[in-house]
Amino acid sequence: MPAVTFCIVLNAEFERRRAANRRYSLRSFARDLSVDHSTLSQILRGKRRLTGRNVRAFGRRLRLPAPEIAELCAVENECAVLSALDRPNFQADSRWVASMIGIPLDDVNVTLQRLLRKRIVTMTTRARWQRVQEA
Repeated sequence: MPAVTFCIVLNAEFERRRAANRRYSLRSFARDLSVDHSTLSQILRGKRRLTGRNVRAFGRRLRLPAPEIAELCAVENECAVLSALDRPNFQADSRWVASMIGIPLDDVNVTLQRLLRKRIVTMTTRARWQRVQEA
């Protein structure tokens, strides 16, 4: 089952607000989130990656509960680590992953442990990481 990313949450909230007021614009939504409208547009289109800082700030402005914000941050980190695994020059090294995806080393290690525990990623004998193939 695919995880609910924060981008999905943002899109759903924007659509909910537009349903209540058809004149509600992306600029209005960006103003409410205290972010530039072009940045928000790039995030919603998937052209810009959400950082943990973005998720926490937007989550607070949307009045999401703290545990939900923490889970959404973790899911964003999982997506970032998994995208690093798909790179052709991937190196099974937490420091390399942290530098490639721009999140702190500790967050990479915590995320890797989550992915291992969920059996989404495995570590092979020669310190290689790989995605678990879905049945």
